[in-house]
Amino acid sequence: MGTKYCPEAPRQKMISLMYLVLTAMLALNVDKSVLEAFVMVNQNFIETIENFTAKNNGVYKQFSDAELINPVKVKEFKMKALNVKAKSDSLYQYILSVKEEIVIKADGPGGRSDSIISKDNLYSSAEVMMTNKRGIELKNKIISYRNYLLALVDTSNTELIASIKKSLDTTTPRPKDGSTPSWESTKFEGYPLIAVISFLSKMQNDVRSVESDVIKNLFARIDIGDIKVNKLQAQVVAKSDYVLQGDTYEAKVFLSAVDTTAYPSIFVGGSLIQFDRKENAGFYKASAQREGKNEWSGYINYKLPDGSIGKFDFKEDYEVARPSMTVSPTRMNVFYYGIDNPVSISVPSVSASSVKPSITNGTIQAGTDGYIVRPDKVGVESIITVSTLIDGTSKEIGKVKFRVKKVPDPVASVGGKVDGAIAKNDLLAQQGILAKIPDFDFEMKFTVLSFNISTTRGGFVKDAPTKGNRFSQEQKDLLNGLNPGSRLYIESIEVKGEDNITRTLPTISLKITN
Repeated sequence: MGTKYCPEAPRQKMISLMYLVLTAMLALNVDKSVLEAFVMVNQNFIETIENFTAKNNGVYKQFSDAELINPVKVKEFKMKALNVKAKSDSLYQYILSVKEEIVIKADGPGGRSDSIISKDNLYSSAEVMMTNKRGIELKNKIISYRNYLLALVDTSNTELIASIKKSLDTTTPRPKDGSTPSWESTKFEGYPLIAVISFLSKMQNDVRSVESDVIKNLFARIDIGDIKVNKLQAQVVAKSDYVLQGDTYEAKVFLSAVDTTAYPSIFVGGSLIQFDRKENAGFYKASAQREGKNEWSGYINYKLPDGSIGKFDFKEDYEVARPSMTVSPTRMNVFYYGIDNPVSISVPSVSASSVKPSITNGTIQAGTDGYIVRPDKVGVESIITVSTLIDGTSKEIGKVKFRVKKVPDPVASVGGKVDGAIAKNDLLAQQGILAKIPDFDFEMKFTVLSFNISTTRGGFVKDAPTKGNRFSQEQKDLLNGLNPGSRLYIESIEVKGEDNITRTLPTISLKITN
C-alpha cells in the first residue's frame, strides 16, 4: 500500500499564519483587542488538535483491523505506531502541564489554561520557562521526540523528514546586536501570557500533526498484498479543504488498494465521475458558491474476488470562505508623504509569493519585511488593491484606502531650549540651532536653511540673519553683548526635510540669565 505524504492542511496554515500576524502586531503596542484575538487563535488550535486526535485514533484502529487479517505483516508496524503514540502523548501532556503551571503562576492556584484571567501578564511565562528552566526542558524533550521520529522514517522520504524538522524546529536564533539569544528566550520572554499559551497550543498541534504524518507513513509501508480485498476502503484526497468563494473545489477519489487488472466505478450524487487509470482515481469537481461547510458523498463499486460487487461508501466536507486579506501599516494608520511607510500584507491560506499588491497615488515595493509604500501626493487617498495568483489565475481579493498626510513640522531649539530662560554662558556654548520632530515613529532629518536673531540694544532693535544652522560671527558678537534680563528672538527659521518641503518654524523666544 503506497500513499504520498500530505503537507499541512490549509486550515492549519491559516491558523499558524494568524498566530504570526498577531505576534507581530504585539510589537506595535496595539490595544487589548489583539489579546482577545489570541484567545480565538488558541481556541482554533485546540479544535484542530481535537480533529487530529480523532483522525489519529482512526489510523490506530486501522492498524488493529489490519492485524486481525495479517498479524505477521502488521505487528511490527503496529508496535512502532503505538510507540509513536506513547511518545507523542508524553510530550503533549508535558506541554499541557507547562501551560497550567504558567497560568497558575499568573492567576493563582485556581488558574486554568482554558479560562485565563491575566491575559496581558508579561512575567509569569518568563519565570516558569526561563528562571525555572522549563524552557530548556521542553526544548530537550522536543529534540528527543524529533530524533525518534526521524529514525523511523526512510531516508528516501525527504519530504516527510523536512516536514518533521520544520514542525519540531528548535534551532538557535541567529546572532543579533552582537549576542545570540536562546531558543527559549525568543519564544517565551517578553510576550503576554495569552500569546505564550497560544504558542504552546501550536506546539501541541504540531505534535499531533507530525504524529499523524508518521503513523500514516508506517501504515502505508505494510504490504497490502497480504490483506484481503474485503478490507478495501474508499479514500478521498482533496486538493484543498479550504477554498475561496467563487473558486473550484477539487478532490481525488480512490480505493486504498486496487487490482491493476480491474477498475472501480465511482459515483457522486448518483452520477458516475471521471476515472483516470494512470492515477487509479476518480476526480470530482464542484463550484464553490455557498459559503460555510459543504458536504458531499458517494460510493465506489468494485468487483470482489468472488465475483460479487462490493459497495464502499465515502463522505467528505470542505469549507468555503469569502475572499479576505489583511493590509496593515506597520507603524501608523496613515501614510506619510516623502518617507518609506512599512506595510504588512497577507491573505489567509495563500503563500506570500502569490500575493500581488498594487497602489494608486504612490508606489509599493517588496521590502526586507513586508512592503514599502511611498505616496505621490499629500491629501489624495492611496488605495491598495490585493490580488492573488492561484493555479495560474489572478484573483482580486479586495481594496483598502489610506489617507496621505504631510510629515509634521519639526521643532527648532537652541541647547535643547524652545523658549523660556537660558544662561548666557550656556547660550554662548552653542554652535547654532537644530530642528527635529519629537516623539515621531518615523525618522526624518531636517536641514536648517536660514534664520535670524533679533534683540534690543540701546533702545534699538538689532537683527542678524544667516544661512545654514550655525551662528555667524555677526550673530555671535550680538550674543556676546547680551545682558541678564535681555530678550533674544530667533525667528524666520526655514528648514527643509527629506520630503523636499520647505517649512517656516515658530520663533524661539529666550530670556537671558546670569
